[in-house]
Formats: sequence, structure tokens, C-alpha cells
Amino acid sequence: MYLDFSPARKDSFIYPVVIETADDGVSLYFPDLPGTAVMAADTVTGIKNAKEMMIDRIIEMEDKGLPIPDPSNPEDIELHSPTDRIVYLDVYLPPYRDEATNKSVTKNCTLPKWLRDASEEAGLKDALGIKQGERP
Repeated sequence: MYLDFSPARKDSFIYPVVIETADDGVSLYFPDLPGTAVMAADTVTGIKNAKEMMIDRIIEMEDKGLPIPDPSNPEDIELHSPTDRIVYLDVYLPPYRDEATNKSVTKNCTLPKWLRDASEEAGLKDALGIKQGERP
């Protein structure tokens, strides 16, 4: 289990996202989260993809120790077209943090022969067996 001894961090976030009509669908961006833009064929798909991007960006900012900005007030967001609109997306991050923390990664390494032999002797035949702690 991942233990976080750093100061308490915020678990819930709500940010405005701007939805703009595009020739081939919609584009969405978060004014407060730099580097976030999504293009989609329709609004529902765009919102789903934007939420995933928001989650990834906030976790990335946390991992890099960057400050997480406060959400803008809607009256401070400049819309470029009368068809543009603002909606709010919210996310509760703990399940996504857990997923990111427990994500499996591939790591190739060379083992001493004695360790390979001991793992085979213990019945740990492959990485999955070792990962899950399975024995015959």
C-alpha cells in the first residue's frame, strides 16, 4: 500500500472547461490547466476525454511538485464566439492516484543464476507468478 507522508493534498477538483464548436465537432480546453486541449466529434465524447485529460494533468502536476491552480471565475473567462460555452467538470482523484501508483511497468533485468534457480525451485515460473506471489 502506498503511504503518503507529505502534507495533506486535495482530493476533489472542479474546473471550468470551455467548449467551442469546430468544423468537425467540438474542441474543449481548461483555461486553468496549461497544455489541455481536446478535439472530439461530439460534446459527450469531448467531455469524457477532457475529464480524463484533467485527471492526468493534475496527477502529473502533483508528481512534479507543481502548484495546482485555483479554478477561474466564469466571468473572468474570455469566450471567443457566441456559441462557446463553459461547463464544469469535477473529479475525485484517490481512485486515479491509486491506479497510477499501482500501474504495472515492464522492467527487464539480469538475475544471478542462484536467484533464478531459487525462484524456479519455489515454483515461481514467471513474472506474473512472482507479482501475485503464487506458488504451485
